[in-house]
Amino acid sequence: MTALELVKDLKPALSDRQRDYLLVTVYVLAQNGNHIRAKQIVDGMVVLGERSERLLQCQAVLAFFAGDYAETLACLDQLDLLDRHDASADVIRMRRYLRAKCYFASGRETEAQDIASGLAAGPKKEIAKGPN
Repeated sequence: MTALELVKDLKPALSDRQRDYLLVTVYVLAQNGNHIRAKQIVDGMVVLGERSERLLQCQAVLAFFAGDYAETLACLDQLDLLDRHDASADVIRMRRYLRAKCYFASGRETEAQDIASGLAAGPKKEIAKGPN
């Protein structure tokens, strides 16, 4: 039996209920300014093999709070690769906002302004443009 076959047969380390509880805990900690503890939980979930869009979104937000704009952009790029057409308008706006802020902080003002103008135009134009 190969290593891939062994890994394929493993059950997820966390149940859906445990995963949801930890993600809610991460959001509460982040909202209360305890970004370091929130990141520790997210890092632990990654070590346990968790891979989800919501976890990746948490990683992007926590990297942004930490001022790690390159990591935030890397997470946003991974989220864009998921090509989810059912993402809510609020989620799309949040991701575009983070991307614009990271571009601006990284000295890419033109790209930041392009995204910001799309955000200012309203949700319909923004969704039509898709992820940036």
